[in-house]
Amino acid sequence: MVVAACFCPSDWVRTSEVAGCRRAPETTATGVRQMPASADEEVLMDVAPPGEGRRSLIVDPQSGRAIGVRRDEIVRVIDLEGHQVGDMWAIDAAEPGRWLSASHTRDRGERLFPAVGGQFTDQHGGPILELLADTSPGRHDMLFPPCDTWLYESRGLAGHPNCRDNFLAAISSAGISPPVVPDPVNLFQNSVPQPDGTLEIGVAASRAGDAISFLALRDIVFVLTACSVDYWPLNNTRCTRLQIEVTARQAG
Repeated sequence: MVVAACFCPSDWVRTSEVAGCRRAPETTATGVRQMPASADEEVLMDVAPPGEGRRSLIVDPQSGRAIGVRRDEIVRVIDLEGHQVGDMWAIDAAEPGRWLSASHTRDRGERLFPAVGGQFTDQHGGPILELLADTSPGRHDMLFPPCDTWLYESRGLAGHPNCRDNFLAAISSAGISPPVVPDPVNLFQNSVPQPDGTLEIGVAASRAGDAISFLALRDIVFVLTACSVDYWPLNNTRCTRLQIEVTARQAG
């Protein structure tokens, strides 16, 4: 966990140098709703200020992580070993009821996926991320939902790890409880629509070290899960790690 020189958004509170930040107790009509008292009771989000150097997180296979990102910081997602899909979400830190919307991004950009320099938008059409760079073959998806427990149960795999549950666990660590699970941006997912309308799923085309970079256009909570599909073909039958890097944007 990143703990040095931690910064807390305005509606968060500092806990300790080890625990970092969490949301302040919520005030309700009947008073204050108590939050967990210690880091042992809650997995806390990794938060650090802009300008404090590079921050890095490893997302283990079939898991998810959340990290706070400030406006004008750059988020880079790296496929460390190749052929690994990552489900990505961006939640507005100030208004958690707004998040990156795959469908509104397609509508505003009139593309299946933004080109470099293009923007991802929230449900109101407001820009939330900009696509800065992509060293992968450029195969990504914004049509599929996250894999979930019902998908695996339909294949006889009850209790299988899944991106929906991993997203909910990660975003909960930031003190956020979304009313729905938004559709993710499926980084490196090779599922190009075919002329006959079918969605043909292939092995993720990303190679070891391939990366995609985004510019945060507002303060966000960035969530990434390493896709849990461990059968052919999506992740080449082997789920592996992803890396998140957050850096300050260079002047000029």
